[in-house]
Amino acid sequence: MAYLLQLDSSANLDSSASRRLTAEAAERWVSGGADREIRRRDLHTDPLPHLPTNALHFIASRRPADAIAPSPDVQRLQDELLDELAGAAVVLIGSPMYNFSMPSTLKAWLDYVHVIGANSPVAEGIDPLRSKPVTVISARSTPTGEDPQTDFVLGPFFAILGGFMSMDVQGFVVHTEPPAAPGDFHRPYDVVRDEVFASIDRQMN
Repeated sequence: MAYLLQLDSSANLDSSASRRLTAEAAERWVSGGADREIRRRDLHTDPLPHLPTNALHFIASRRPADAIAPSPDVQRLQDELLDELAGAAVVLIGSPMYNFSMPSTLKAWLDYVHVIGANSPVAEGIDPLRSKPVTVISARSTPTGEDPQTDFVLGPFFAILGGFMSMDVQGFVVHTEPPAAPGDFHRPYDVVRDEVFASIDRQMN
């Protein structure tokens, strides 16, 4: 059965805009057929440990000679995350902006799944995830994010998942408060939801 991998990282468990929007978008995608399901990973309530060794940035044969080998448990965790990502038909990520960056829990996930020799570099023809659709939704109150590819939060997803791993990344910013001043870049929830739904609909066709 095809599945959508939904990743949430907001520390706000009650009224998070990114959680609300990923949930609505995931339901939109799964409604497209009886052969679809949602697999959710909550990186806030069930956080991943930060990388214990730089060896995990590489497949075993490409690890630096002085790198400390990961424990079997940690290696199993990375393998699980890689298999989960590889098997997903679509990836949906909720990433609020905390201190002009993504939550550290989500950064830990990125560190585990970008593995040189497994899914990059593209220049060597290592791109098993090429064109896999990824939608990243970033919520914040401040008027930032006019260019998603250079946004504080979304930029790394375009660089890592898109540039290094050849995935098809779409980024959306939603603002949870009114603009601070006239002319501020401002993306209200309803507008962003419609744009995300349109993107999800294209992925279903």
